[in-house]
Parts: sequence; structure tokens; C-alpha cells
Amino acid sequence: MANNPSQLLPQELIDRCIGSKIWVIMKGDKELVGTLRGFDVYVNMVLEDVTE
Repeated sequence: MANNPSQLLPQELIDRCIGSKIWVIMKGDKELVGTLRGFDVYVNMVLEDVTE
């Protein structure tokens, strides 16, 4: 795994964010902020303490 964030694969970058607060911008002008707890190979995410 690369140490430089610009050399990381997208899933590696998301994996490093587990446990961090993230801001998700979705289609249809919906935004979510919450703590990332996990994700799968399709980047379905599990968030905790989410606000819309």
C-alpha cells in the first residue's frame, strides 16, 4: 500500500477514513455528515451519528 495519498487507490483512501467524520454529497442535493464505520466493494457505506 502506498504512503502518499495521491498514490492510493480509492478504496484504500476510504479504508483510511474509517472512524473519521466524513461529508457525503449525494445526487439530488442531499448531503450527509457522519462517522464512517465501514464500506463494501460497491462503496455502500455504514455511517454513525448522521445529520442531513
